[in-house]
Amino acid sequence: MSVQTAPHNSATGAKPAVSTGGCEPAINLLKWVEENRDSFRPPVGNKYLYDGKDFFVMVIAGPNARNDFHIVNSEEYFYQVKGDIVVRTREGDRIVDHRVREGETFFIPKMVPHCPMRPPNTLGVVVERTRHAGETEHIVFYCEGCGSLVEDIEFDCKDIVNHFRDTMEAFWKDDARRVCKKCGKRVEKPVPLQRI
Repeated sequence: MSVQTAPHNSATGAKPAVSTGGCEPAINLLKWVEENRDSFRPPVGNKYLYDGKDFFVMVIAGPNARNDFHIVNSEEYFYQVKGDIVVRTREGDRIVDHRVREGETFFIPKMVPHCPMRPPNTLGVVVERTRHAGETEHIVFYCEGCGSLVEDIEFDCKDIVNHFRDTMEAFWKDDARRVCKKCGKRVEKPVPLQRI
């Protein structure tokens, strides 16, 4: 058996950088989920499977309890492992529900407000780009009565599992922030989703 070396760039004399580290062993996803079952709690129900330099992978189990829309300056990839979900997006002034069935994938372009709706006994994988230090994203709440913007929370999300949840919880605890200035309707804290 012969060993191949990295190609040599004759113009610069440089060889491409090659990692000297090894790969981690494969993970049995369903076994990992069972071992970490207590980590999957509303409002989001997410846990890092992998948190790397370039991207991270989250496993998200239903039910979740969300009425926010997430906006980030990068794309997101969804793979629905078990059960069906709806990813609600805000496109212009209208809400669009995208059904994602078990075994399907779904892509969200950057800057598209989205709210995944996950009923019980669902399991998905989401891949996102790692955020750089100081890079902000948004959690946005719209009025369920008139559709107006109630609050746009811009924050530095160093840890999407904890900071995301904590930002939502702080909003729901502040009655003044939850009232629509246009129609007076209050954004209520959602209960865990039971069905789509």
